[in-house]
Amino acid sequence: MPWNKNSSLRLQDMYDQVYAHLIGSSKHRDAILRILGQVILAQDMPTDVDTIGSIPNSSSLEWIAVILGLEHGSVVQIVTQLHMLLEVGRGDQDIKIRCPSLVEFLLDRARSQDLFIDIDEARLMLQDPSSIIEWIFNTAGMCTCQLPFLILVNLCCVTHYS
Repeated sequence: MPWNKNSSLRLQDMYDQVYAHLIGSSKHRDAILRILGQVILAQDMPTDVDTIGSIPNSSSLEWIAVILGLEHGSVVQIVTQLHMLLEVGRGDQDIKIRCPSLVEFLLDRARSQDLFIDIDEARLMLQDPSSIIEWIFNTAGMCTCQLPFLILVNLCCVTHYS
């Protein structure tokens, strides 16, 4: 059968059904979508921007857990069932989405429907400094004199690259 636009649309529909099943049937559906939102957001940030002591452009397991207020180690457990779609390393390594069509699916409301990721909503998670402040004091051991400056840098970076 020759390849044509209809064949391409059918293939896209099949991928969409696979994505919808893998994410939609998970008991961690909402957490997966929040995690994927942060991974997609980090892909669009320039690599030379450093946000509060993290690796620039970070979608690491540890950083996403901090941003979303999840327990240490829980991100890897939540995304385990998506191993076919994601490349997940150790705690400080970035999560990478293997299939560009997954990103297209998640950012297209018509295709993803209730699995749609609103990138502006994902960006708002970075603008809530409460979990980041806790991380600074518990993990990084920074003094209080650095705190206002670091929060300001983070908020400026997120707003500027939005």
